[in-house]
Amino acid sequence: MKHFVLSILLCALSCLTAMAIDIPKEHIFIFERSTNTNYICYDINLEGGKLCQKSPLNPYWVLNEGTKIEGLTFFDRKMAFGVKVVSANENEANVHLTAYKDLTIRICKHKGKWVGIVKLNGYELILEKMFAQMKQSIYPKCEYVDIYGTDIKTGEKRRERIKA
Repeated sequence: MKHFVLSILLCALSCLTAMAIDIPKEHIFIFERSTNTNYICYDINLEGGKLCQKSPLNPYWVLNEGTKIEGLTFFDRKMAFGVKVVSANENEANVHLTAYKDLTIRICKHKGKWVGIVKLNGYELILEKMFAQMKQSIYPKCEYVDIYGTDIKTGEKRRERIKA
């Protein structure tokens, strides 16, 4: 009887840990890598309904296929996935990721929704996702980053590649 109760208890605990957590669905964009299924979400950061000028985006890891959320580590923020504010006011901000300073992301409202807009190859895209193709070695190296978004003028889905 003890073993039966213990088995039921262990089964219940494993079911609880396997349930997916509630991840907000309204991201400005996400960043994925080829190395695993973990990804970074970038959500809008508001204070009293206005854009937070110090940190307009809130980045965090989504791990274990959506079962766990973690904040970025110091290394993540300073070397790769952190957000650097170039300019900001309560309605709009220009930012870039610490790993790639050449791509400015304009955070603003478009048709009543907060979005990130990037300019690439003559197009303005509402940013949805960035995907980094990594080359595995002693020191991981990025081969390229694909930028996925919607053309602001035509509504067409686009993918633009940035070579590393």
